[in-house]
Amino acid sequence: MKYTAQQQTIIKEVKEYLKAIRSLKRERFHLLEEYNEDPSPHSPRFDETKGTSVSQIVRFNDYTQRRELLLKRIQLFDQELNQFMLMTFLLPTRQRCIIEVYMEALSYEEMLDVLNDKYYISTSTYKRELPEICLQLSQYIDYHQIPSLDDMNRKYLQMIQQMDLS
Repeated sequence: MKYTAQQQTIIKEVKEYLKAIRSLKRERFHLLEEYNEDPSPHSPRFDETKGTSVSQIVRFNDYTQRRELLLKRIQLFDQELNQFMLMTFLLPTRQRCIIEVYMEALSYEEMLDVLNDKYYISTSTYKRELPEICLQLSQYIDYHQIPSLDDMNRKYLQMIQQMDLS
């Protein structure tokens, strides 16, 4: 299908938006892994000087505080991702499946394999549907305001500063 120059720019901008959302989802995944990581109780700390022992209570408090901060950061990412995923419910089922697989897949080949194996969506169908998905999504999202990791970090820092003030 032929698209006008304006439609092509919209498609390109929405693709950039989707890439940004995907990178946020990946960062959230890594934060969640870090959150779920169990520390060993006797792991050495590099910032300790030799001969100085940090009590288990201090270590536990540091660990708890770190987990609380990670959880707040994860919640911030969840907010952004959930807001986007709600918009995908306005799309037809096939297009929603393509978006969900796009967000979860680690590589392009893996995405195409999952689409083909699980949803029976071929590569040609994916390539044909993607511009349509972008045009449909452009009606619901602010694709000019692309979310970034830097923006999320700024929001997180502001949230932490507000917590310190209260």
